[in-house]
Amino acid sequence: MFRRRKHSMPVLNTTSTADISFMLLIFFLVTTSMDIDKGLSRQLPPLDDEKEEQVIDMDKSNMIRLAVSADNQLSINDSVVSLQQVRQQVMDFVERCPDRKQHVVSVEVAREANYNTYFNMQNEIVAAYRQLRERRAQKLFGRSFAQCSEEQRDSLRALYPQRIAETYPKGGEE
Repeated sequence: MFRRRKHSMPVLNTTSTADISFMLLIFFLVTTSMDIDKGLSRQLPPLDDEKEEQVIDMDKSNMIRLAVSADNQLSINDSVVSLQQVRQQVMDFVERCPDRKQHVVSVEVAREANYNTYFNMQNEIVAAYRQLRERRAQKLFGRSFAQCSEEQRDSLRALYPQRIAETYPKGGEE
């Protein structure tokens, strides 16, 4: 009666599929940019709900004030400086501070300031502390800070503690 015809299914050639997908993978790996995140590594104090913020009167001789204005201009104690001067100024301040363990580096940044300016200024502050500790390690222990034992490094950190306080303008203030 009715005869069924056998339909032949066309066969797809899949031998090169793996090669093509591998080449696409390599292409995307090569062309995709892997941006390295940059940031500031800071150890924040532990969160303590019971502890309220305390207003402490500071001796002006124990504080240096760094500011970044909205037009990315750096100033130290209200005098304009370049980025290259920040490290030396911070080092000089920490060295001649009457009470080195109670000094404060106050950083104030306008909201409109460029992040790169802020980031570079923070790097210079940290580099100043690193350089001070390095010098003192050479003087006291005759070796670099990295080669000192953990106990020696802790004593150097106690001698030059990083005391950086950041303030931000509130609301529309600058």
